Amino acid sequence: MNHRYGKLRRGIKQPWLDDFVTACAVNTIKNKRPDLTLIHLVDMDSMRHRNGVRSPQAKAALQRLDSRVAKIIQASRDAGTYSDTDFVILGDHYQINVEKMIHLNMVFAEHGLLTPIKGKTTYKNNWQVTAKTCDGEIYVYAKDYVNLSKLKQLIAGVEGVERIYDGAEAVKLGADPRCAFLVEAKPGYYFTDEVNRPTVVEKVDPNSLGTHDRYRAVHGYGPNQPNYFTTAIFAGPSINQGKTVETAHLVDEGPTFAKILGLHYPAPTAGQVIPGVIKRWG
Repeated sequence: MNHRYGKLRRGIKQPWLDDFVTACAVNTIKNKRPDLTLIHLVDMDSMRHRNGVRSPQAKAALQRLDSRVAKIIQASRDAGTYSDTDFVILGDHYQINVEKMIHLNMVFAEHGLLTPIKGKTTYKNNWQVTAKTCDGEIYVYAKDYVNLSKLKQLIAGVEGVERIYDGAEAVKLGADPRCAFLVEAKPGYYFTDEVNRPTVVEKVDPNSLGTHDRYRAVHGYGPNQPNYFTTAIFAGPSINQGKTVETAHLVDEGPTFAKILGLHYPAPTAGQVIPGVIKRWG
């Protein structure tokens, strides 16, 4: 595939990478007629990260995405499988525009809880407390002897911190059970892992957008943020036409796909079949 379509790529840069992926998918559908095809197109996600959620660049990427989906659907027509194919178009998250970064590890460095490496934005591995970013949220890990009450107070005093979930609360949300805290940023803020920055809370330099951890929009926030939803669109012979399901969860998608394919999980799993999507579920 790379020998045939590699000329479409410019490394992993967008939108060229999605053009390459689409060409590979079209070829595969037409020539292999797979029972299941999963395609990850990230052009719009990339444009939102760099330019903002509703930026002209993101809207242009949406138009490109529409064109790529059309090519994939046409490939199923060319393969003679269109009438038997169910299509699902979905996103795994939305995004929120941001202006400021929170370098939480700098707070820990200031209190002697980790040791920055001179001249770098990283730190030594002999930390007592460390934070690992998920963009809109961040995990905080601590050694057993660290006073978690004092640590929580330290984190709560940082600009841009909206909520701190302790370990038990985090586990209920599906987070890593090894963490001491899961910390959520306010809209407009996101976290990095960095140290040795000018300040703990730093405005994003527009000239840095597109480089590592420098964004105009991010995801990774808790699911209860307002207007923070994604979309799933189902179409095909197994799907109820013209029906709207008001709400579902990401973990419901897997069981729904399995039901459409006539498959069964060997053990209980998170989520359920989304009611009303599949014809025989009515």
